[in-house]
Amino acid sequence: MINKGQIVEIPATSPLYSKPQPEFSSKKEMLCRYSRRVYSLFDGFLVGEHSGIENFILGQRKGINVGGKKAPLYVIGIDRAENRLFVGEGEMHPGLWTSVLAFTENELHLPEDLKHLGEASLQGIKVEVSSSVMDNGTAAVLYVFGTDVFLEFEQPVSIAVQDHPFTVTHHNNIIAEKK
Repeated sequence: MINKGQIVEIPATSPLYSKPQPEFSSKKEMLCRYSRRVYSLFDGFLVGEHSGIENFILGQRKGINVGGKKAPLYVIGIDRAENRLFVGEGEMHPGLWTSVLAFTENELHLPEDLKHLGEASLQGIKVEVSSSVMDNGTAAVLYVFGTDVFLEFEQPVSIAVQDHPFTVTHHNNIIAEKK
């Protein structure tokens, strides 16, 4: 069954991207804040409708079917509860880039010794992340807080990384994979 929904364009100049950041009480709080961008209907403007949220992934360009723009639209957010797709214009739209990705330990398969790092390792582990979405291996720091796993990148990466397989290496050994 096709469940049509709204497509909302978020302008690159939206105040969402220039809000001053609050002070954080912990590293985990900071990582949570930077890993989750939440958009609403009122953050942008309605530009069309989609034919089913399950047909889209973050960073996707094709299949959005909204014309009349100077640059292609990319998926920058998906709200499954509201059946809403959020898009941004152009490959340099700030919504396409992130410096922190969050996963559960079920999404990012970790060896047992890393699952128990916990709050004792606030420094994290320096790693390299490789994916078909990125040109080369990208430097990051891996943090584990209970069942929450974060990758904090030295340079912003495409949000599309989180919806594609990748490997995490430490000293040339694969220590985690997302399939």
